[in-house]
Amino acid sequence: MNSKIIFFVLAVAIGGISAREEVPKNPPQISAVSEPTPEPVNGKTQTFDRALQTAAKSYQERLAQAASELTRMRQRIGEEKGPLLKQMRAAQDRLLAAESETNRLGTRREDNGELRRKLLLELDAIRKTSSYAGTLVHDAVKTVGDSLSPGEEQQIGDEISNLRERLDSSDLAVRNAALSDSVDFLFINTDRCLGGYRATGKAMINESHDVVSGTFAFVGPETFFHPDNGSKSGVVRSREGAKYPTNYSIAAWQLQDAERFFSGQAGSIAADSSNGKALRLSETTGTLFAHIKKGGWVAFAIVVVGGLAATLILLKIRDLRRMGVDDAIKVAGFLKLVTDGSWTEAEKAARALKRSTRELFETGLLYRDQPSAILEERLQAVLLEQRLNSERRLPLLAVIATAAPLMGLLGTVVGMVKTFALITVFGTGNAGKLSSGISEVLVSTELGLAVAIPTLVAHGFLAHRIQRNLSVLERYALQFTTAIQTANSGETISKRTTG
Repeated sequence: MNSKIIFFVLAVAIGGISAREEVPKNPPQISAVSEPTPEPVNGKTQTFDRALQTAAKSYQERLAQAASELTRMRQRIGEEKGPLLKQMRAAQDRLLAAESETNRLGTRREDNGELRRKLLLELDAIRKTSSYAGTLVHDAVKTVGDSLSPGEEQQIGDEISNLRERLDSSDLAVRNAALSDSVDFLFINTDRCLGGYRATGKAMINESHDVVSGTFAFVGPETFFHPDNGSKSGVVRSREGAKYPTNYSIAAWQLQDAERFFSGQAGSIAADSSNGKALRLSETTGTLFAHIKKGGWVAFAIVVVGGLAATLILLKIRDLRRMGVDDAIKVAGFLKLVTDGSWTEAEKAARALKRSTRELFETGLLYRDQPSAILEERLQAVLLEQRLNSERRLPLLAVIATAAPLMGLLGTVVGMVKTFALITVFGTGNAGKLSSGISEVLVSTELGLAVAIPTLVAHGFLAHRIQRNLSVLERYALQFTTAIQTANSGETISKRTTG
């Protein structure tokens, strides 16, 4: 009984293991076979052995059915696996081809990017070169326009203005066309200037200020003009703000030589080595009155003060000459006579001295018999009078020497005010409009210094000479007082001896 039970359990376990190993993950649905219910035999229940045999048979049938189903499934899987493997290989091939195409496109994209960068660099270089060339052409046209010879404005001025306007246009097509036209114009103008050329036009005659027609001859940096009315030919110079250039006739240029030259034949010409600077300099050189007039009313005031200073200097020189002081040798002879008590001879010697010394000593001789204090007071009074006379009008020179630069500074300020007013109206680009204010600034400063410096020097010289003369007179006064005291002492001793 026990052995049967063990056999039954082993059979069930083996069947279950085989079923787990061979049945796929999704096994086909197998209809379950219900275990047969033991049928009664002769009215009695089957025995356990019978039931065990029946069950073993049933499981064997089920195992056989499952094995058959597993075989069919394996066949079906084998049949379906082949096409699936082919499809998978085809998909793998397509994936490899796509990866290869992707790599190829990536490489091509990098090549195209590198090429694009190179093209952009070349385009940027072309743009820079074009911009640089355009700037050169623009500057060249501007230089030609700014350096036109006198009278040449009438010939090519409009063409240059048109080219400059087109070069400054915001339209790229217009600008490019203007660049090409400008290059052609520059070549033509260079070729024309190399050999010189002639053209008709108008100029203003410097002597009569009449505008006449004639022929211009452009020869290198010089421009010559031959009037049609028979006036003298000459050299042409431009004037700022003037519509027509000015013709300066050349007196030494013979009419026959000028006509041959302007007719294209060989002839002599007069060249200005200063390139017009000498003519402009001669025009700026005017009279002294015109120069002072540029400084305005301040300049005239400074001139008046300067005239007053010159008058005072002349007067002080006259006073200085009148205030003559004798030298020490001549005064020593006079003082010896005073010391000896020779009054008659001393008076004669005093009259022979110069004015200042004579006045001092005559006053001393007049009061020689007075006490020493009174004599010294009288001499001091003479010295004070001499000081007043000699230093008269000298402080006014010092005031003028100090005030003249200040007046020049006033003229500078007035001129600068006018200059800034003109700048406000006309701007800083027109130098001709600013010249009047600038001239007033410089002229007034110049005149102020021209008056102050000589006045200051003259004041110093005169003050030094006057002070020196007064010092010498003071010394002579002291010597005279000593001589008088010595003479009086000698007379007293002589009287005592005689008595």
